[in-house]
Amino acid sequence: MSVIIQGYQLREIAFGVQVIKKAQVPPNSGASATLFTVAGGSVLITSLIGRVTTILSGTTGAIALGSKPTTGTEETAGIATAGVVGGAEVGTKMVPLAASGLAGALVVCGLHAGSVPFLPTPFVVDAGTIEVTTSVATMTGAIDWYLTYVPLDTGAAVS
Repeated sequence: MSVIIQGYQLREIAFGVQVIKKAQVPPNSGASATLFTVAGGSVLITSLIGRVTTILSGTTGAIALGSKPTTGTEETAGIATAGVVGGAEVGTKMVPLAASGLAGALVVCGLHAGSVPFLPTPFVVDAGTIEVTTSVATMTGAIDWYLTYVPLDTGAAVS
């Protein structure tokens, strides 16, 4: 009798534990909203992908991704500086794009479902939250966020 490895098992071997946040509506201008909570220590984020599920309004709306540690100073664009996502159609994917492993690169968003982003360089986040910040007064629409991680500290987890 053979043992067949399931797709989710391969994903866990390659990228770690997966956490999905469905239908997250971007917050109002200048405001931040929590996407993920990191508890129990530091984690290595191996992938972070947003996928538009309801068309995003406007043409100038931008989002940034940041880290707000439990101890220390928040970086509202510490993961990815603001990238324009307004007008993105359903199926559009976005990822933080790191250059040479440095945080703070633009969120890649092709504005079309057929755009193919590359996975981000893995990065470390301490206990606290991963947040999204917008740049327009009101942005309607929704984004599903997919995150995979490996705990660096025993007991560390993302929710």
